[in-house]
Amino acid sequence: VFYQIYPRSFQDSNGDGIGDIPGIISRLDYLKWLGVGAVWLCPVYDSPNADMGYDIRDYEKIMSEFGTMEDFDTLLREMHKRDIKLVMDLVVNHCSSEHEWFQKAMADPEGEYGSYFYIKDGKDGQPPTNWRSYFGGSVWEKIPGYDNKFYLHSFAKEQPDLNWENEIVREKIYEMICWWMDQGLSGFRIDAIMNI
Repeated sequence: VFYQIYPRSFQDSNGDGIGDIPGIISRLDYLKWLGVGAVWLCPVYDSPNADMGYDIRDYEKIMSEFGTMEDFDTLLREMHKRDIKLVMDLVVNHCSSEHEWFQKAMADPEGEYGSYFYIKDGKDGQPPTNWRSYFGGSVWEKIPGYDNKFYLHSFAKEQPDLNWENEIVREKIYEMICWWMDQGLSGFRIDAIMNI
């Protein structure tokens, strides 16, 4: 039995109105009583929250309003004591526009990090195509300081699409996935996988 937890609204442990990892830990006996064998945890990664955590600024850091990496380690340990597996949401079609890679890409769109994303020249100052974003408007956003360069975002403009055709990007994502598995994670639910 899988149980999906959206952490923001699940259980607040410190009275700030936002659910958090210690709150989840406090409810593990309840989940065990329900017969839950695995939890699917929606994003708890560091994020500026343009899209409720689905815009990840740092894949190997916990968002401060949810707790700390130590809290996460405790969550995993306590889940394993109860024979509950943990599957995390993984968002790798895109990252946050505040991610270090994208910041470097915007500083030098034709440099190494520019190739981590889909950056294209427009047509006479207009977007390269007429494609529409899932969230409305164009999938293309003009790069500040450039008259005719655009980056692709299938979702919000704060969620630039990663270039999966770039083998370096793939390897860095695979390294991050392995890092989480080494923490004791049982797997991932991969968000927006059809867009990659």
